[in-house]
Amino acid sequence: MPDAYERSYIKIPSATPGWSLDAWKYLPRPVAKGGLPVIIMAHGVTGNKLMGLAPYAETFASLGYATVVFDYRRWGASAGTPRHMIYVSEQLEDYRTVIKYCRQQPEFDPHKVVLWGTSFSGGHVVTLAAERELNLTAVVAQCPYLGNSGPTKLSWAFIKTFLNGVVDVLRQAVGLYPKYIPAVAHPGEVGMLSTPGSRQGMLSLVQDTRDYPNEVAASSFFEIPFYNPNASAARITCPTLVVAAEHDNLCVLQGALELKGLSPRVELVVLPCEHFDLYPGSRMHEKSLEAMKAFLLERVPV
Repeated sequence: MPDAYERSYIKIPSATPGWSLDAWKYLPRPVAKGGLPVIIMAHGVTGNKLMGLAPYAETFASLGYATVVFDYRRWGASAGTPRHMIYVSEQLEDYRTVIKYCRQQPEFDPHKVVLWGTSFSGGHVVTLAAERELNLTAVVAQCPYLGNSGPTKLSWAFIKTFLNGVVDVLRQAVGLYPKYIPAVAHPGEVGMLSTPGSRQGMLSLVQDTRDYPNEVAASSFFEIPFYNPNASAARITCPTLVVAAEHDNLCVLQGALELKGLSPRVELVVLPCEHFDLYPGSRMHEKSLEAMKAFLLERVPV
């Protein structure tokens, strides 16, 4: 497969002066002079592009699509401080920045722009699919967060996570360094994600522990409950594929079912598995990838 594409490293100026977005650019071989459809990709909550995104990009490039995989500001190899903070508005803006950048590059077809996201970024691409001024060609969302999560249990761990978030808000309000908590934790522990299987699933995507410090500013905890990508879903006009996990306890299936009912442009594939079973190296990854390939080749032919 490596002979089917070439990968280069690029820096994309972000909306914050002096902060660039670190990205990989994949071009199929032989490299065309221009007019390639381009797929723009980013990871989910607290993730970065080193955590299992390359196999998707390599597959798409091997089919003939250009692919740009980027890290958000404050995450991965991209610039921005304080580090490891989640701002939904900022991450959506980063997607828009990369869309604009790609449309200005001669090797890409500005009229064939596809967004791809997974988990939290799956929610981002659904949100952006409803922004008609972006004029997107298609969207692919794997196990997306759509404003629905599993039931919240009022446990001592939840209360401590909440209180850590409050402390972080107060610290940053007076100019102090953020208060960090684990991004993923075992059930009953303080952490952003602590549902059964979350810690094991996320860490299974990490090749080198130095690539994932497993931390997030505690106030990021408050970004998630108020984010509802399905709120604008009725305005989606481009073909949108959702690959959902039937037994997902992070991004529950109900959100995908609701999305399907909100827009006739949504195509839903439900696989009998849990959230992290869709990722590279897991038992349903190939099934998820096959659904994406079929969708792309039909909706955005190369």
